[in-house]
Amino acid sequence: MPVSRDLRDWYLSTLGVVQYRPRDSEPVALDFHPDTVAEVANTVPSEVVVALPENSELPGAEDKPADLHEEQIGSFRLACWQPSDDLLVINGLAPGSVPLQEESGLLANIMWAIGRLGDGLSSPQLIDWPPSAADQTDRSGAEEMLSVFVEARVKKQGVLWVLLMGELPAALLLPSKSAYPSSVGRMEELPGGARAIVTPSLQELLNAAELKGDTWRAIRVMSPQP
Repeated sequence: MPVSRDLRDWYLSTLGVVQYRPRDSEPVALDFHPDTVAEVANTVPSEVVVALPENSELPGAEDKPADLHEEQIGSFRLACWQPSDDLLVINGLAPGSVPLQEESGLLANIMWAIGRLGDGLSSPQLIDWPPSAADQTDRSGAEEMLSVFVEARVKKQGVLWVLLMGELPAALLLPSKSAYPSSVGRMEELPGGARAIVTPSLQELLNAAELKGDTWRAIRVMSPQP
């Protein structure tokens, strides 16, 4: 279902994307740039957590009757890193949690292995669902918000690869809706031209070392060519 212009603008504002709307022209989205740190940290600045005041509501929500058949989804949090211009990494978290030092360290090692660590791993942007205290629990709304977020990174920052780590990011963003974990290693094109690759989550990789081989086979297409 296409996202309305008002809803799209609201999602972008919620996700920290500053928009400028010149007179008689289409809005231009300038993406959010969190401060970069030189080393992996296990704490996340509160300013990068995406959340709205409790009285915030989706635009037009008061005019839209509730669909009793709409699939619902519980609260969740996603951690999003952009370790290089062409790569976006999305990993699922429990609501209210932040990446553990071990998880951030593992991701840094993975990024180093494919030549995308640079000077260090920046703090992630955290995306919460629902984005307000309003009763917004429909799955399609979550999918639309994340699609708008990824599309903004693809169009404005030149992202070419999106690493979907774990069941939740894969379920919400993979176009084919392939079941997890059979979708691990799968590569699909996203709207805008970026390619998504599914891997186990950082938590799964720490709990089951044997999954690291599956992850490497999935992401080695992104490694520097010899």
